[in-house]
Amino acid sequence: MNVCGVICEYNPFHNGHALHLAEARRLSGADYLVCAMSGPFTQRGDAARLDKWMRARMALLCGADVVVELPTLYAVRPAEDFARAGVALLRALGATHLAFGAECADLGALQAAAALLDAEDEALSQQTRAGLAQGMCHARARGQALAAALPSADINQPNNALGVAYLRALAEVGVPMIPVLVPRRGAGYLDERLQPFASATACRAAMDAGQWDALARAMPEAAHALLLAARDAGGLHAPAGLDAALLGRLRVMTVQEGAALCGVGEGLESRLLRAARKAGSRQALLTEMKCKRYTRARLSRVLTAALLGMHQSLAGAYPAPPYARLLGLRKHASALVRGWQRGAGVPVITRGADARVARCPVFALDVRAGDLWALGCTGEAQRAARQDYTQRPVII
Repeated sequence: MNVCGVICEYNPFHNGHALHLAEARRLSGADYLVCAMSGPFTQRGDAARLDKWMRARMALLCGADVVVELPTLYAVRPAEDFARAGVALLRALGATHLAFGAECADLGALQAAAALLDAEDEALSQQTRAGLAQGMCHARARGQALAAALPSADINQPNNALGVAYLRALAEVGVPMIPVLVPRRGAGYLDERLQPFASATACRAAMDAGQWDALARAMPEAAHALLLAARDAGGLHAPAGLDAALLGRLRVMTVQEGAALCGVGEGLESRLLRAARKAGSRQALLTEMKCKRYTRARLSRVLTAALLGMHQSLAGAYPAPPYARLLGLRKHASALVRGWQRGAGVPVITRGADARVARCPVFALDVRAGDLWALGCTGEAQRAARQDYTQRPVII
């Protein structure tokens, strides 16, 4: 039996995602497609625009068979940690293949880039140091050095970089999963033009501009209908909905508390707290903190870690997801899920009250993330807490 895993966010689900799932199934010969999807917050530190159950429903209606949650502790992390956790979770669920999208259509080039990073030679190290000396952040300096050594991999493209991280994760843990590359089609990751294969960035920009009808050309019909239903019910997360909560948290935080956060180091905690005394919004915080040494994505993740109280000690104590939270499934995949419940590599949780996660600090962080995320919704009823205990898995 072939089980193809996909690590995803679907913020929101669009035509490119539907194509990716269809190609993943075709190329892998999968009997089941299993998505490990981030919850309330994304890998770049932003709040998702729709709750995880609605995004799971979109995925199930548009090609996925099962959706499980990648816990917040791993979802809001650098690419290497994000990839490693997603791979570990999918492997624990018996995935035989891992499908990912990339701007590069050459799997061999990405594998060569992964191998070069795993066995870094002096030339690559020297070029990386040269970039650092020019004031680049480490990620940018390493990416530039790798691009010079392997131009075809173009590691500075975001999906290529994440693809390399997946390949390194597969090699690092010796996971017998077959990588499946699905070349990205249409607009680039940060392209804001709305077109049939628009990026998620473009879809979110259209949402912010109220271009709801225009969004229909970039999303599958079922996903677009669910988006409009969520909008009408007050279930959309406002982009600045948690700014006050974040600033309130930062302005009472001590330097020691800041230093304990995931992603903080090299004195970044002092820069963070100084910026919080000046800034009046999340975007202003990022602008105030930004410098060549730190990427905007890293700073955004640090802000989310501060909001959630996500500490480095927790990440160290739980290097891999300790459970799989089932968000939804199609009925024909029930046999697969029952098999997991009998013998998966991690406990499979279908309800928040499950005793196996009741005292797990990783799950407590998920609940905290959901409770805070809800405060950014536009509808009053949708801002209720403890939805992780009341929501049941989506069944299609």
